[in-house]
Amino acid sequence: MSHKRGKVLIDLGLSCREVSRRLAQVEVTPDSIDAILLTHAHGDHTRGAGVFARRHGVPVYATEALWDEWHSAGQVEGMTLEPNESLSLAGFCFSHFEIPHDASETCGFRIETPEGIIGYATDIGALTPLMIELFQDCRVLVIESNHAAELLRVSPYARATRARIAGVGGHLSNESLATFVRDHLGVTVKCLVLAHLSRVNNVPELAEMSCREALVTSGREDVEVILTSQEHVARTVDLSVWLPETAMRARQENLPFLDRVEH
Repeated sequence: MSHKRGKVLIDLGLSCREVSRRLAQVEVTPDSIDAILLTHAHGDHTRGAGVFARRHGVPVYATEALWDEWHSAGQVEGMTLEPNESLSLAGFCFSHFEIPHDASETCGFRIETPEGIIGYATDIGALTPLMIELFQDCRVLVIESNHAAELLRVSPYARATRARIAGVGGHLSNESLATFVRDHLGVTVKCLVLAHLSRVNNVPELAEMSCREALVTSGREDVEVILTSQEHVARTVDLSVWLPETAMRARQENLPFLDRVEH
């Protein structure tokens, strides 16, 4: 995420080298990163965080439970995300909340920016009433669409692994996300960024079709859908394109900067 005042990374599950390579693709230098926020301690979210933070002098923000679990915790400059407190950082305001997942504590973020609110939640065992409430007035949602229920049922994974993925401490399915879209999507949401798609138990076209069908059913064809991939950088999302015309004129005259979300 970046705008004129700063740049923040959420999770680093790739190697430091690969993160740096992908940042270069969007013309961002590693030394320009202001902070790293971690959602939980699983390796696919923290693998490159310690090396990147040490190499480029970037502070890491995480919950106390994550610091206790993460093996690199004592090797980086760290700050604790305190319960019920928001964090003003690099021009953003982050509020974190707990997500059902099988880590010591997994959190999502509600991110206030001058051009709208971003909701961020991956590794979701189930969408809680609190999460649904916090996402109501967002402009962009970065949200998990991990697996298709039928593909998971016939998956080559062991039975216990399949049960974990499908359980309340696991991951959100295409079908569960579609139910959320049909029943609870806030009227201000203009873009859904589908994240954390499984290579084994999902197909990008299935995830997109499931989400778009739910949008059509709820009369929300105006909402943009963006798929992310583990193989490449997702395209940039510019929040300013959804500003009302009067607000856009004021932004151009008084505070000209760009917000973007990348995953």
